[in-house]
Amino acid sequence: MNRLVKAVFTLTSFSIVDRALGFLFKVYLSREMGASALGVYQVALSFFFAPMILVSSGLPLIAGKMTAGYEAKGLRRTDNLTSAGVLINVLLAVGLIGLAMLLKAPLSALMGSEDASMVFYTLLPALLFSAIAAGFRGSFWGKERFTAISVIELVEQLSRIAVCVIFFTVGMNKTFASALSLTIAMGVSAGLTALLYFVKGGRLATPKGELKPLIKSSAPISLLRASSSLVSSVLAVVIPFLFASSGMTNEEAMAVYGGAVGMALPLVFLPITVIGSLAQAMIPSLAKADAEGNVKEVRRQAENAIRFSVVVASLFIPIFSGVGRECGIFLYASEDAGRFMQMGGLLLIPVALESITSSMMNSLGMEKQGFLNYVIGSAVMFGVAFCFYGRFSLEALFATQLVSLILSTALDVVCIKKKMGLSFDFLKTVGACAVFALPCSFITAWTNRLLFGLPELLALIFSAVIGTVGMGAFAVAFGFLDVGILRKRKDNSVKRLHISK
Repeated sequence: MNRLVKAVFTLTSFSIVDRALGFLFKVYLSREMGASALGVYQVALSFFFAPMILVSSGLPLIAGKMTAGYEAKGLRRTDNLTSAGVLINVLLAVGLIGLAMLLKAPLSALMGSEDASMVFYTLLPALLFSAIAAGFRGSFWGKERFTAISVIELVEQLSRIAVCVIFFTVGMNKTFASALSLTIAMGVSAGLTALLYFVKGGRLATPKGELKPLIKSSAPISLLRASSSLVSSVLAVVIPFLFASSGMTNEEAMAVYGGAVGMALPLVFLPITVIGSLAQAMIPSLAKADAEGNVKEVRRQAENAIRFSVVVASLFIPIFSGVGRECGIFLYASEDAGRFMQMGGLLLIPVALESITSSMMNSLGMEKQGFLNYVIGSAVMFGVAFCFYGRFSLEALFATQLVSLILSTALDVVCIKKKMGLSFDFLKTVGACAVFALPCSFITAWTNRLLFGLPELLALIFSAVIGTVGMGAFAVAFGFLDVGILRKRKDNSVKRLHISK
């Protein structure tokens, strides 16, 4: 089995378990805290994620790509590179923590509540933990040690759940307990990552010669992803404001925001786990092919990965479009979460495309252009949102997300095409999957109504399985599941990931 296939399988397997635990924990939190409190918690998380992503996204990605390049060329610079990454991240985290403390008053006012401010500053030490873990993580990515990283991420999730449940059991304030448990879990993750790096033979070395290229290459990606989180921070303030402009009280607006963003979206994005794993695993592979000037190989991997992402995402559309409303009510006892979950099924393909194309942009050295594309998409999103001032609704929120995703993805695809001649044939897959999803969604909803006599959970599971199997059957019948990452051919020994029934 090809190494890329193994990497995707490993990452996906662990990610499914990790995301499933996270989803169950989110359901637990929503029922323990309520939609309004979860909305407040989500606001604080949105503010925290901006600096956290700044220290934990771009640098390990670029360090992984550079490590893969060094390994391919036989250069012994990986310890120097990792040391440079840790140094950069720690200094950046300390600076951001200091800045947050200096700006405590305006930040607290911007978050709109004392509870949100309390959550944010409880999470702040986790920024340093995240920086340390990310500094070492690039080495593992570059050397394709995906299992090690996946195990640590799973331990982090389990630690958080265990600590949070203990805090809830002893009667601690639930909003504070949720934040403190995340901080402790990230501390555990940082310690394990650093320990494993040294156990695997790594060591600290002089960062000389690695600081400047690492900063230069990682800064655009860090800014892009931090900007994405910063946009979420702004949305955490703007969206409740727009809901309030439509006649809701502040508490009602926060509850609707919590139902849509805190409850529905995490579940809607859960199927993107496979695509996220593929995007992560592709970074070293694409980087090597690009460094070797193998345009044909880069194009082949890119085109097949895009098609694969679209097919995987489409398999889950019938679930959300067909019984998303019922799932939201059953899981969260929230009509708002159910409505947005049902609409969210239509976001799956755009999210999948955005995830895979943005990763390709980073792997192919187009980080700055990717950042610009995201900025354009975000600007248009805010413009669309304020067009609904005074009549903002969940449908309007859905429209802003859809427009932004489609625009930024389209710009990324154009850039990739210019660089390596990407074909637009994948649009046939997009169109066909979208068409197939419509009758499958009706079948899912219809099946759920027929099973009204069964326990609700069993009816939802059975109807969801019917819809997904139906979508898969359509795709197989029309040849869209004969798509993958690598193709086997006898004449040139090129391998392909082949999806079958």
